[in-house]
Amino acid sequence: MKRRIICPACGVLVLLLCLGMLTGCENREEGPQKEAPKETEQTVPPESSAPIEQEPLTAPDRETVKRELLEAIEELRQPRTMDISAAGLEAPEMDAKNLYYELMTERPEMKYAYDLTVTVREGELTCRFSYMPYKTGAFPEGGAGEEIPSLSALLTAAESHLGESEAPIRITDSTLEPDRMNQLLRQVGGGYILCTLNADATKLVYSPPPGMTLEECMEALAIADRLAEEVVEQVITDGMTQMEQAQTLYAYLTVNVAYDQRYYSDKANMPYASQTAVGALRDGSAICGGYANALKLLYEKVDIPCYTVSGKYFQENHMWNVARLDGEWLWFDATTDRGSAGEFGFLRFALTELDPMKYHYEEADVTALTAP
Repeated sequence: MKRRIICPACGVLVLLLCLGMLTGCENREEGPQKEAPKETEQTVPPESSAPIEQEPLTAPDRETVKRELLEAIEELRQPRTMDISAAGLEAPEMDAKNLYYELMTERPEMKYAYDLTVTVREGELTCRFSYMPYKTGAFPEGGAGEEIPSLSALLTAAESHLGESEAPIRITDSTLEPDRMNQLLRQVGGGYILCTLNADATKLVYSPPPGMTLEECMEALAIADRLAEEVVEQVITDGMTQMEQAQTLYAYLTVNVAYDQRYYSDKANMPYASQTAVGALRDGSAICGGYANALKLLYEKVDIPCYTVSGKYFQENHMWNVARLDGEWLWFDATTDRGSAGEFGFLRFALTELDPMKYHYEEADVTALTAP
């Protein structure tokens, strides 16, 4: 529906006429007059505020629509209504959605615009974004949660609520990016529990793998923790340097854990534990996720900061580690070093850099983990 714009001069004339008519009216009722009810002030979040009254933006093509969507997200506002009658769009609702998905792929840092609704009426396209409150400041009423001022605080909060189904949070750093936060949250749960932000980033949500409950996952994590303690007590001695501790624990994994070949030959019957530290430390059989989660747990037991990194080794999905030794972040890949603790030593232990022809990963994800 096209909006009517009232001429300011005409509006004044109508107002004066109305005032004149009211002045000439007699009040025949006796007694005091009732006071007209006052309008209630409302604070409306930016993502739900009404569009500014203005003529529709003429959008003759898809690029104009996409540009308006992009600028709206960058400015944390709602897109202007667009006249697309000459754009030749056969399915404008779907086209607008596809343009939104394109933007999220091209500019993943803008995923704080987490949803889009589209309506088309009489050749006019109206798009409405839902924004994550941490970007706009429009938090839901009564939605207070644990304050999150940084990525490190997010990780601490996620670990402290492990075992719960969800935990409310209130992110206070508007510069954080949704993808970076979710990437960091992958470090929580030891391969058993997936921790993510909910749609509007106001809660942490914890999900077990298919066929398991959160209680069963917590029991498995407790088993892994106990087994890691036993390994440390068995192989770490007083007086070891941090480098010696790291090498000893790395050697333990590469010598005592075999690769679970069922991943290639009988994946349907490979136990889930092979992707976790339980498979590595209890069963002596694991795939890359088991090696990486086990090394992370072992290193943390001796106060070596360590994270898992997901990417590709050549063209295959892979997981390895980045850990800080003596103040420097270094690379570790126990999976590919398995069985190589003998005469020739390790090839992928404490590397300052990875071979870019072999390892492929998102550098920004690692930076988010290792930044001061």
